[in-house]
Amino acid sequence: MKLVQFASITKKMALAAVGLFLLVFLPVHMGINLCILREDGGEWYRNACHFMGTNYIVKIFEMVLMATILLHIGVAIVLTIENWMARPVRYKVVSKSKTHFMSRYMIWTGGIIGCFLILHFINFYFVKLDIVEGKYTAEIEEVDSFFQQKAKKMQSGELGEKEQAVLVAQYQALSQLPEGKLDKSGKSLVNLSKEEVKKYCGEDFEAEPDFYTMCKEFFKNKYYSLIYLLCFVALAFHLMHAINSLAQTFGLNHSKYNKVIENFAIGFAIIVPLGFALIPIAILFLGF
Repeated sequence: MKLVQFASITKKMALAAVGLFLLVFLPVHMGINLCILREDGGEWYRNACHFMGTNYIVKIFEMVLMATILLHIGVAIVLTIENWMARPVRYKVVSKSKTHFMSRYMIWTGGIIGCFLILHFINFYFVKLDIVEGKYTAEIEEVDSFFQQKAKKMQSGELGEKEQAVLVAQYQALSQLPEGKLDKSGKSLVNLSKEEVKKYCGEDFEAEPDFYTMCKEFFKNKYYSLIYLLCFVALAFHLMHAINSLAQTFGLNHSKYNKVIENFAIGFAIIVPLGFALIPIAILFLGF
């Protein structure tokens, strides 16, 4: 019996620990996303995405984050099932315990957030993994360097006729770029399909996902934006109880600072989801 009880406590501590890690990550992710609203044609946001996609420390952190999310979901489901099994028959009398009313709906708000994460990964993260096709961006300097390497091979006779024809076609395509394929600074090709990456950058060129263009296209869709906003309402309620529950799990519930923790939970649960929500609101209604 003690072993089962210890295991349950361990699961709750694990859930709280990974929850704390995710709480730290959320404001960071929000800050990066808010760069979308800068009136610089996406330069800041694309630079941030480039750093996040190429820095090896960030890549390791990304794997840890994915594992943490899966662990958080898994432990939450196990604990919920254990609670349901421990009380298979509902009480006829309504409980008058001081348990926060949102605790009853944590698995449901968590489920909504989980469904949103699946959608989010399909639309963005899977593009990064090249599982789903999206829009792409490439720095002109890198494209030019890649082109020059092939041009030298053509001059030395290393390229066949077909490869030479492709290189000439690429040069002509780059000299006649249509509107909307260059960013505001003129330093990068943007809003490219996979076919356009081959056309303007070369067959073997590895372009990065253009998350700025993708975000703006998604949030211009009112149905997508509505789903996004509703999911962050669910996140707000989830966070409000999660922070209080986390404090209780770590033994921080005390009459001296319970009110401080509760106020922090309310503030965090409002500010962070609101920060994320500002992006679709600004794009959809303010024309950013």
